Amino acid sequence: MATAGYRGGAGASARRMADVARAAERAAQHRRAKVVLPPLTAAATVVGWAVATVGTWQLGLVAGLGVAGPGVWRLYRRSRNSWAVGAAGEVRTARLLAPLVRGGHAVILHDRAVPGSRANLDHLVFTATGAFYIDTKNWTSNKSRLTVRGGILWYGRYDQSRALQTVGWEADQAARALGVPVRPVVAVHGAKVPAPHGRLELQGVTVVEAKRLRGLLRSLPPQPGWDTARMASLGQLAERTLPPAS
Repeated sequence: MATAGYRGGAGASARRMADVARAAERAAQHRRAKVVLPPLTAAATVVGWAVATVGTWQLGLVAGLGVAGPGVWRLYRRSRNSWAVGAAGEVRTARLLAPLVRGGHAVILHDRAVPGSRANLDHLVFTATGAFYIDTKNWTSNKSRLTVRGGILWYGRYDQSRALQTVGWEADQAARALGVPVRPVVAVHGAKVPAPHGRLELQGVTVVEAKRLRGLLRSLPPQPGWDTARMASLGQLAERTLPPAS
């Protein structure tokens, strides 16, 4: 009998994209610095010298740094990197799912590519209750919340209909590759899902608070024939047909 297990690194492709975005940001900062730093240094020097002439050199130094410091900070501060935020969410989801693997109750693959497209599958889970595609959403803004209006899921002022359609499409691609039905699930970090037990169904997709994800998978009824051997064979098939995302 094959043993259920864990394969792949969660958030790996998102982390690579985050690194690319950060490198591009840093290069742009260096280009701006060549223009901004000379006049900023000159201004700091003038202010420091002026203060030092009426006080002490220590006060002049503090005054000069007071001019230069904020400017350098604004020049090199990091902008919000959505790829890094997404990668962090995927890692958190992987950690929440890990006890299922350790208990021998699931085979899980992370960050798999959809052949013929640029899409990637955050998490594929095979359990005694069937096959699941889990997409992670790291919705952690303090200014936005999840709501349902007119049968549509909104995050702040943003309609999430297209996002849910994409998750459904990705689950369909996984199902086509594996030859079994794959249930689409969105695991939400940060925002509260506005429904009893933190779970709702919209557009054929289950949206659940990430902290309740493991409980959801355990609460579903077992499917006939979904033993550890089948889970393992599906995991192996997924590794062949859905390669690691690049």
